[in-house]
Amino acid sequence: MDKTRRRFIVVLMAGSFLTAGGQLLLAQRHVPRPNTKLQTNFPGSIVDQYGAPVDPKVAKAMLQRQNAKEFQESVARLSVLVNELKEEVEKTSTADVLSVKTYKKAQEIERLAKQIKNRAKG
Repeated sequence: MDKTRRRFIVVLMAGSFLTAGGQLLLAQRHVPRPNTKLQTNFPGSIVDQYGAPVDPKVAKAMLQRQNAKEFQESVARLSVLVNELKEEVEKTSTADVLSVKTYKKAQEIERLAKQIKNRAKG
């Protein structure tokens, strides 16, 4: 009689444990999804200054014009910096030592040249 009671309790406990564990394993969490119908500005879309969506072809043309304008401005800035550096180097009498100002300007020219090169790549 003692063994049957023990076995009954063990089976009852194991069954309740498996039932509770199964419910936890099979339970699905509710993940709220964003309501995309209410959003007008999606992360990947291009909008004009008023928030209205722009045609992708028009947006691509606008982006190309803006990139071309920035490219031309960068090249003009690079030209000015190179001319300034050239004048500074011509003013220094010794070729062995350069000033910190000249070194900094050369670094700035190098940085700008790398930006232009990356912009030209794509």
